[in-house]
Amino acid sequence: MLVDYHTHSQLCKHADGGLEEYIIHAAKMQLKEIGCSDHSPMPNEFDLPHRMDLQQFHTSYKPEVLALREKYKNTVAVKFAVEGDFFPGTEQWVKDFNSHEEFDYVIGSVHYLGEWGFDNPVFVHKYEERNIDEVYNQYYDHIKRSAAAKLFDIIGHCDLVKKFGHRPSKDMEEILREVFKVVKSADIAVEINTSGLRKPAKEVYPSEQILKILHEYRIPLTLGSDAHTPTDVGRDFDIAQQLVEKYGGGKISLFTKRQRTETRVS
Repeated sequence: MLVDYHTHSQLCKHADGGLEEYIIHAAKMQLKEIGCSDHSPMPNEFDLPHRMDLQQFHTSYKPEVLALREKYKNTVAVKFAVEGDFFPGTEQWVKDFNSHEEFDYVIGSVHYLGEWGFDNPVFVHKYEERNIDEVYNQYYDHIKRSAAAKLFDIIGHCDLVKKFGHRPSKDMEEILREVFKVVKSADIAVEINTSGLRKPAKEVYPSEQILKILHEYRIPLTLGSDAHTPTDVGRDFDIAQQLVEKYGGGKISLFTKRQRTETRVS
């Protein structure tokens, strides 16, 4: 069975379409489950241009997701989730927020290195001002710390740092192994995210180098399109399914109330 656990709606302020449009397209694609995973609120009005605030979460997002879950229960399973951010110093706030909600899962992603939103096209010019190897080192340090914090169920687009096509000059194998040993120890799944195919990187997140490590460490996989428009739901999942067969033994993880089970993709 195929599921899409990573989607965004207009509530994240940089995507198109309402939540129901994504669910309707998931049903059209004959997916068995779709996760509503808009960007989670953060403390101190952090990054408000790209996420809902607490009031929007409680008065709009949460009630709508729960209502749609009931409405479409005989068509496609709707999962209540968020994409959280790992940003040093906010760990306790994120832990408290997550613990007060009955999420099916929480995706943990790194979008910021300090104040730099490194995956935002507005700030892509800053790559030219930095040592790319150091950017990669800092990014993977954040991924490792996000796993060690045990705040999340899924690591999102775990090599997002390649989004605009910048590549390190050195082999990252040793660093990657250190990172994913921590991910394994924390018992966190990693998503195969097809949105990289729609970006300058022109490659699924994560790379096959990382997928080989995940396979070796027996780290479970999930699927996500990172859709920012309804028609991207389930996009390029034929490629993702092949990768699951090759590196995940044909199995993906499913989540309900933050408990993981496994199923075959075919």
